[in-house]
Amino acid sequence: MPPTPQKKGKFFATYAEQYKWEYGSTFLGFLAKNNIPEKTYYNISAEDKELVADVKTDSNIYILRDSQGALLQAFLPLNAETQVRVYYDFIKEQYALEIIPIISLQFKQKVVAKVQDGGGPSSALYSATQDSRLNQEFIMAYKLKHIMHKGDRVAIIYSRKYRLGIPIGIPNVQSIAIESNKKFYYLFGYKNRYYDSDGKEMANFFLITPVKYRRISSKFSSGRRHPVLGYVRPHYGVDFAAFTGTPVYAAGEGKITFAGVKGGYGKVIEINHSSGIRTLYAHLSKIGRGSRVGSYVRQGTYIGNVGSTGLSTGPHLHFGVYKNNTPINPLGQIRTTRNELSGKEKEAFKDFVKIALNEMEGFLANTNLNSSSYMMIKESLSNQTESHDDE
Repeated sequence: MPPTPQKKGKFFATYAEQYKWEYGSTFLGFLAKNNIPEKTYYNISAEDKELVADVKTDSNIYILRDSQGALLQAFLPLNAETQVRVYYDFIKEQYALEIIPIISLQFKQKVVAKVQDGGGPSSALYSATQDSRLNQEFIMAYKLKHIMHKGDRVAIIYSRKYRLGIPIGIPNVQSIAIESNKKFYYLFGYKNRYYDSDGKEMANFFLITPVKYRRISSKFSSGRRHPVLGYVRPHYGVDFAAFTGTPVYAAGEGKITFAGVKGGYGKVIEINHSSGIRTLYAHLSKIGRGSRVGSYVRQGTYIGNVGSTGLSTGPHLHFGVYKNNTPINPLGQIRTTRNELSGKEKEAFKDFVKIALNEMEGFLANTNLNSSSYMMIKESLSNQTESHDDE
């Protein structure tokens, strides 16, 4: 049933609801559940059909309904930057959808916490922030082997985006400080990787190219708003053009969490890896016999074959990489060795470290944890500051 038309001079009686996108949910299923015609989906472009298939499990869905329960509009986030808006157009008297940016607020947050009995630095940070994604980011970055004792401190400075008061996307870590034997050791987040003070990369998780391809037919694009051209459609992956039937391999070791058909992506395999990384392999002509949900695969294991299933103009592999459910550029993750900065890049890194280290040392020098287990400072874009401790 469509919404009740609004009469001139009167307003809707409306109510809002919020729920989590459940595992296995589909966009067409969402439309059917809300009595929205399937043509709303089939009338959009192939690119948008591929996008709406990418709503992540546990995403917060926001819906506004009229007094009769009919959907007026809904917002389904695809990542920290982009969302699907489904709405009823009262002029055309039909439902429609559009891909729009997410309005969010960004904060810089500084946290220092004391290690407790039976816990390490990650548990100390989680107790202070209750932010599981930040904790995953810390675990991925923290490769130092220093022994920490009760009372030693761990500190982190990072920025975080919030949508309606809820953190979204990936925390952007600027610096980490670890105390051991009354000495601090530092790590720095620089261009989506983690380095020590000398510019040597700390992370040890790498992906390999999943297919022998002819060319890259489409690169990754975040689809951010252009100041002149307006909004541009994002492309959350890399398309490797290859012949139909070309073998596809797991880009990294992990567990298969999906193997089947997924909207415009056609036949798809998804693999969960360590450090919050997930890879997606789409438009397959065939899913390998051993590629079953729950199966563990090693890097380089055969999982399927290139095809053109779903919404595709020709045989290719759409390869997506997600970090804590946020799409990132796959080409930045495909490597075989650790990165060590040099030349002009290392000089730029040194300038960054000088500023970041000065801010971290100043923060540590001005925090007192004698009567509390942690301290958090939150600085908004409007320069308003909040301070919290555990008292």
